[in-house]
Amino acid sequence: MKKHALTLLSISIASTLSLAACGGDKPTDAEPEENKQEEKSESKDAAKETADKWEQQVGDTNEDGTIRLLARNDTTDAIETGPVKLNFSQVTVSEVLEWPEEMADMYDFEPTGVIQIDVETENTSEETIQFFISQAKITTDTGEQLETDMLASDHIDAEFIGAVKKDGSLRYLLKSSNPSEVTSIRILVEDPKDENMTSIGDSIDVTISF
Repeated sequence: MKKHALTLLSISIASTLSLAACGGDKPTDAEPEENKQEEKSESKDAAKETADKWEQQVGDTNEDGTIRLLARNDTTDAIETGPVKLNFSQVTVSEVLEWPEEMADMYDFEPTGVIQIDVETENTSEETIQFFISQAKITTDTGEQLETDMLASDHIDAEFIGAVKKDGSLRYLLKSSNPSEVTSIRILVEDPKDENMTSIGDSIDVTISF
């Protein structure tokens, strides 16, 4: 039953929000029409450079039309706390257009939207540490405080045995907010700890704007 539930979530949420990088470069024209047009297009090309990394663009819906991507931020700086390096490679807000009937048995509410945080973490030390990134809490500027939805999110084990890297996607289901009104979120993560559960860094408190 759980495996079936995860499969359904993959189809309705996880897969549709796995915004992968595109492969290969796009061809360019051999000759520009005129220098003025080329200069004008440079700013557009620069703006598109980041967007073109993603298969799904802001405004796109998934194949079955149940979810629409509203906003993305993939420009955040890397964060260091103790021996941990942390990067939010992208944070997105999506609108749920239609909640699949199959989900009704697993949730006691119908979400209005999904916030996805793609995270890359690294233990730069050789020591075993505990870093509970999968338990990160978020608050929205629309007044919601949310915990990770474990069914829809990737499992990122808190134990880092030596110099290892882990990544995955954390997903949060909006319960009452209009996702189009979410313009920023605050991400809060507990400080990393050693094997004795003694703090070895600072907690993380960062705001991401869209």
